[in-house]
Amino acid sequence: MAEAMSAKDDPLPVSVVTGYLGAGKTTLINRMLGDAHGQRIMVLVNDFGAIALDESLIESRDGDLIALANGCMCCQIGGDLYDAIDRILARRDSLDHLVIETSGVADPGKIGQIALAEQELQLRSIVTLIDAVNFMDTYSDPILSDTLLRQIRAAGVLLLTKTSLREPDQNAGLLLELAMLGDNAPIFTNEAELLARLLDPAIGEALPKRGSVTARAERLQIHSVPFESWNWQGEEIIARDRLLAFLGDEELGIYRAKGRLRLEDGNMITVHKVGKRIEISEGASDDGSNRLVCIGTRGRFDRDAMASAWQRALSGSQ
Repeated sequence: MAEAMSAKDDPLPVSVVTGYLGAGKTTLINRMLGDAHGQRIMVLVNDFGAIALDESLIESRDGDLIALANGCMCCQIGGDLYDAIDRILARRDSLDHLVIETSGVADPGKIGQIALAEQELQLRSIVTLIDAVNFMDTYSDPILSDTLLRQIRAAGVLLLTKTSLREPDQNAGLLLELAMLGDNAPIFTNEAELLARLLDPAIGEALPKRGSVTARAERLQIHSVPFESWNWQGEEIIARDRLLAFLGDEELGIYRAKGRLRLEDGNMITVHKVGKRIEISEGASDDGSNRLVCIGTRGRFDRDAMASAWQRALSGSQ
């Protein structure tokens, strides 16, 4: 890699965009390159042909590099990612942001590690796109599920795409599944809102680089959908009757919930709630921690009340 820092002393912000085939990476990349956001973005892609750039935007071509009229550029990785990054760093003074698009089956965490290891680069975030229409079918495939899980757990931010093709209740169920699979990464459903946050130098600094579970109970950030969410993870056990009372408390406004919990009788269970229906399955896998995610309608869902009620349920107090 390049040994000396660019004349522009600040490291180049890097965002990694990943997601399984068909999740919408190309659409997001094209929007990054075509919108008038005032940022000079370099997008590093596997194949120019896949992104179908608008010819009217292209100012010049030079081998593996395409320059656009708005100051953005697009570079094809070619044979070696490190070589491609070296070529990009040679142009540091004319760039504000580097976006690396991964293949649909790549491990984005490994690419993020490259940005973390290089002093000339600064990892802004790993963005994983989730296809709302096809995700559950793909995830149920035992061959593909490991790839999807790696992409979700590497993410600092999740973007749920194609939500307009599904009913709100279906989207709520998928948000619940993602909350259980991931590590509390903020979930966006609006592409424009995500890009505004990602590309704004001030806001982007605050975006998570990678997901991490640090809080025992916290808000799961869900943007641009009519839901609020509360998430708990811990080691405490709970009595079955107190769990049912908590989930059935209409004043809490819990519309959907999913959890993996150990009961006081020693059983490890999986619990689901949809509307007023609550289902408990015995014999859940034990990974050493209990977790519960609850979703309610925005405006009727009080996270502070949820946290207080849950602590009372755990302790057995009224």
